[in-house]
Amino acid sequence: MARLKFGTWGPMIGKLANTVGYLRKGIAMIRMKPKPSTKKRTNKQKATTQRFQIIIKFVATINDFTNAGFNVAARKVSPTAQNLAVSYNTKNAMVGEYPNQQIDYSKVRVCEGKLPLADDINITLEDQGSNVKILFSWEPGSTDYPRSRDQVMMLAYMPERRKGVFLDSGARRLEGHDSLTIKKNTGNVYQPNVATYAEVYIAFVANDRNSISNSLYCGRFDF
Repeated sequence: MARLKFGTWGPMIGKLANTVGYLRKGIAMIRMKPKPSTKKRTNKQKATTQRFQIIIKFVATINDFTNAGFNVAARKVSPTAQNLAVSYNTKNAMVGEYPNQQIDYSKVRVCEGKLPLADDINITLEDQGSNVKILFSWEPGSTDYPRSRDQVMMLAYMPERRKGVFLDSGARRLEGHDSLTIKKNTGNVYQPNVATYAEVYIAFVANDRNSISNSLYCGRFDF
């Protein structure tokens, strides 16, 4: 059943016969319902589906971060930030042959743009017992550097837990350092949910949020 939420002449929302109406970025869209294929799927088709499913599950776990990370790029094209994140990483960050495909985290992109990264980026770990603090540092530049008020964006993704810890509006570039804190175990003695390593990324975003850098993969860090 379709609804006319915006009046008789407004966009159709929902299913009507073999059509589907919906809003995308505030624009009314309509498409035909796909018909299920009766043909046997090839391994190439299965591989494509598997890549997409793996990446969309990954992006879903850090969706708030990638929405910010691909927001500037998404303003210039029709796809959403999530669509761009899924598309890029499906094409560029998957390795292996079907059915044993997996993510190569060194090739993952979680932010996309043309803003310059900082120089001399360095990552160190500080063991705090039940927690791990990931310390980020970089060359801050001079006080009159035009990009001094850019903010750092930091992400630590834990594949074992399928969860990311991140900050999309961290310290100013001028400060030269910031950190993320990770709990090693978010479960309990009966149902532990332990992380033993993290895949770490950094990027910078402009103070006005109108430009952003590509993300930089900083490496895998064992706890």
